[in-house]
Amino acid sequence: MITRARNFFLFFLPVLVSAGGAAPSAGDWPWWRGPNRNGVAQGGSYPIAWSKTKNVLWSATVAGRGHSTPTVIGPHILLTTADERAKTQSVLCLDRATGKPRWHKVLHRGGFETEIHKKCSHAAASVASDGERLFTLFLNRKAVWLSALDFTSRVLWQKKVCAFTSKFGFGASPLIHGAHVIVATDNMGGGFLTAYDRRTGKIVWNTSRQATPSYSSANVARVGGRLQVLLSGADKITSYNPVDGKLLWSHRGASVQTVSTMAFTGQLVFASGGYPTKETLCFDGAGKLKWREKGNIANVPCMLAHKGSLYIVTDNGVAWCRDAATGKPRWSARLKGEFSASPTLAGGHIYALNESGTVFIFKANPEKYEPVGEIPMGNAGFASPVACGGRLYLRVSEETSGKQIEKLYCIGRPK
Repeated sequence: MITRARNFFLFFLPVLVSAGGAAPSAGDWPWWRGPNRNGVAQGGSYPIAWSKTKNVLWSATVAGRGHSTPTVIGPHILLTTADERAKTQSVLCLDRATGKPRWHKVLHRGGFETEIHKKCSHAAASVASDGERLFTLFLNRKAVWLSALDFTSRVLWQKKVCAFTSKFGFGASPLIHGAHVIVATDNMGGGFLTAYDRRTGKIVWNTSRQATPSYSSANVARVGGRLQVLLSGADKITSYNPVDGKLLWSHRGASVQTVSTMAFTGQLVFASGGYPTKETLCFDGAGKLKWREKGNIANVPCMLAHKGSLYIVTDNGVAWCRDAATGKPRWSARLKGEFSASPTLAGGHIYALNESGTVFIFKANPEKYEPVGEIPMGNAGFASPVACGGRLYLRVSEETSGKQIEKLYCIGRPK
């Protein structure tokens, strides 16, 4: 158990229970899309100028390969990774202060999919932590497996969520909400949205979904005055009650196959999809369509909703700012390369990592596009940047002695 996270939970228990969340401590990034589940970092000061040596507090070689975003909580950094030669899927724990390895836990041996998308990996889902346990998902032996570990790498429980049939792989990250960990498993064999008790691994509720392949992670937010689990895919935008998994509302749209996690404000939700339909949609908290935009979509990267604006980085490298309420374009700008990683907003700046390992930095300015920096960090980048505690964490690949080596960089201003 992490004492700091536990104390935060005890002190703010009434707030956290009413918000339906677990207990991330200030300065942590405990799960996919960050502490507020929206890709926006806490705190106002983050580096905007660095290189592979300047303002690098440490770098670490990451064994194997994976596209999961780093999870940062207390003194720990957690990553999922897969060794394609040894056919192992693992969780890695690094020391947050130094980047040195703490432990390496193999969860699965063998059982790899023979076919996945060239832009996917066998370790694409990010770790989620409630401050006491770690939760991770892997596709292995034609099924999705949910594992719970403690901070010493001990496996507390492991569950087979469901059989999984897909030619592109699996990438949905676990969602922590209240006492539950929620898993989305849309696939051609018949998908589910399933809630497990975080302590015991027992199923709390299980909601069937269409037998359609999709790859989005579920999200949870209070929109329009009520808590909702939000999920796109199967040509639908859907909202569920997090208490029992029952459908709140559903609307046709976005796409059959979606990848990005839905964005939200206090009154609106946003979804985007790219196959076969290319569109972005906005609904209010009751499921009423507010606007729809064809084309210019972010299929894989998540969108950022912030202070009345919707910031989008498309797969083909165009940055957009739209009015969140109306969808009206405010500006657009061509970046370089293609993008799979989701942008992160920290300290008033947006950090976007392209597939060639270059970080683009621009201001979160609704009036005009203001570029700040363009920093090459490797030759491949698929994991979304993480920003917490005034530092950036970048997972990239670079070629060393003819081999692709994964690295994790900790970027920050020296004291």
